[in-house]
Amino acid sequence: MSEDAAARLYQAFVSQDPGGAIGVIERAKRSGVAQAQLFDQLFAPAMSLLGGAWASGAIDEYTFTQAAVIAEQITSFVIPPTASGDTGITVLLGTMHHDQHTIEKDITAAALKEAGHRVVDLGADVRPAEFLERVEETGARIVIVYAQQIGAARSVSRVREMFAAGGRNDVAILVAGGPFSADASLARAVGANGVVRGAESALKLVAKAAARSEAES
Repeated sequence: MSEDAAARLYQAFVSQDPGGAIGVIERAKRSGVAQAQLFDQLFAPAMSLLGGAWASGAIDEYTFTQAAVIAEQITSFVIPPTASGDTGITVLLGTMHHDQHTIEKDITAAALKEAGHRVVDLGADVRPAEFLERVEETGARIVIVYAQQIGAARSVSRVREMFAAGGRNDVAILVAGGPFSADASLARAVGANGVVRGAESALKLVAKAAARSEAES
């Protein structure tokens, strides 16, 4: 997939042009990109450009928010199509406290459900204590924390600290969002076990974390 295609999709988001965004997706499909690959090869790179532009100040909060609305409108065009049987794996997802951005989380949640995982979506503005509480309630051993704002991304360290204090170092914490994609060291700094960079990445990391958890139990 050409980087130009992701750039065109990003520009359609910023220009608030859903028709143009769908056109980019349809051209990608005609060029041979399978439906199951659209998210990771096209949508995720465009969203990474969007998050990076917001983080760098190239676009303001209003433009970012309006672009995110367009992205949400076209998500059905990029979600992988097929469902699998129940894997028995519970995955907890949520956007960090003081962050309201949910589009990447929602799309990844849909992909994980399609793959047969049991998804518990906590929504946005989730406090560190709530992640721990819901892990205890659900028995989840894998958590994906989303953050598009740099302050929220840095505060993911509180989730790891909360889990450590609660004796839950057995839980794998994965992180996702523009700040983590832009700076790999940030994930390590907050105690994350990996960085999710799209739906296919999430599926691979969840499978790896689940296998490690089973081997250790």
